[in-house]
Amino acid sequence: MNTALTEPAAVGSAFVQHAVESDGFTIEYFEAGDGEPLVVLHGAGGPRFSRALDILASQRRVILVEMPGFGDQSNDRHQTLADMAETVAAAIADIGLQTYHVLGTSFGGAVAIYIALAHPDRIASLVLEGPAAFRVGATPPDPTAPMDEMLRRFRRHPERAPAFEPPDPQAMARTWPLVERLLAATPEFDEQLAARLPECAVRTLVVFGDEDGVIPPANGRTFRQLMPNCSYVLVHQAAHDVQGDRAEAFAELTGDFLDRGWNFLLPEQSTLLNP
Repeated sequence: MNTALTEPAAVGSAFVQHAVESDGFTIEYFEAGDGEPLVVLHGAGGPRFSRALDILASQRRVILVEMPGFGDQSNDRHQTLADMAETVAAAIADIGLQTYHVLGTSFGGAVAIYIALAHPDRIASLVLEGPAAFRVGATPPDPTAPMDEMLRRFRRHPERAPAFEPPDPQAMARTWPLVERLLAATPEFDEQLAARLPECAVRTLVVFGDEDGVIPPANGRTFRQLMPNCSYVLVHQAAHDVQGDRAEAFAELTGDFLDRGWNFLLPEQSTLLNP
């Protein structure tokens, strides 16, 4: 009998790359799994795979969208997060999705909330991981910062797979001006966005690592206070990259939120998810 151990599959190996022409852009996207669709919007570093997404793709259809201006193409057209949200929403429709869940990470979380505001009828539920929509007290990542500084702010457990990789200088030279332009169009506390959140009835889960070194976790409470159907969770021993630090916990929490629908409840007295 062959007793050799089977090597674990590489993170993200189940995802297949596709492309769609939409709103004047070629939108790349990566897909794995079957079932209810979960659209994933990446952070400022561009699309990346995680053990958490692999777990979620074992339960449902996961579509990781590369927003225009990342990858190999430029994007000088978009001037606001709302502009980006409209192009992404058009691409999702062109992929063939009518209603779907959305998971937005950091920069992608800021884009995701604008999709939910503009198209609430399309969004079954919304998960925001360290969203960059409100950034009071934030320390924006510096792509030129030393590796150990970047690592400390993004990961509490850098030993966990996949390993933290520093931003590629050439890629960041292309994409960072877009990120800065879109985020600079809104203040750290966007009063206009805050005024609109009470009208957004989309079921929302906001997740922050309790050791986030990029956006102070207290910013997550703004969503909880203003949105009528919002839960807020702090994940223990996680920094800005919650998926990287606590993959299983993040996937279990997100999957439970998506599966339970309106039956998902958190105790009012505690929002801290322990190891």
